[in-house]
Amino acid sequence: MRPFPIAAVAGSAFLLAACVNGAVSLPTIATDADTIATGLAAAAKDMRDANLLSAAQLVQVDDALSAVQAASAAVAQATSAAAAQPEVEQLASAVNAMVAALSEVATLPAPVPEILAAANVMLPVLESAVGLPAPVGAAQAMTPAEAKLVLAEQAAEFRAGH
Repeated sequence: MRPFPIAAVAGSAFLLAACVNGAVSLPTIATDADTIATGLAAAAKDMRDANLLSAAQLVQVDDALSAVQAASAAVAQATSAAAAQPEVEQLASAVNAMVAALSEVATLPAPVPEILAAANVMLPVLESAVGLPAPVGAAQAMTPAEAKLVLAEQAAEFRAGH
């Protein structure tokens, strides 16, 4: 296990990868939101399995994960990119709450740091996709395509019960 600087993954702007005629489809936005939520569920499971969270931290992580999952489900119900804006904002807020809760843990087990980094890379992509201004920040160690792959792999493992 190695320490992970949570601040190193805070906000960044990226080009949108999944475009169709210059616009992102609602199903792509919903899938990306679900992938973030399920990837974070995998991170929460890893943290529980590693038994690194205090009771208070566990409550914070579970509350943040519930908010991430609820926002992801709401994104899937949106009828337009504009209608998905409040849900994507809620998703970003919930992801940030989860990152904040985990930032109190000195050493995060692999692959939790990578999952958190990937979620933070994907947030500006989703924000841009629904027409929200994405925060501009420092360059990240992974591209949105790499982040999407990391989250998809973790989500698949989580769904398979690994």
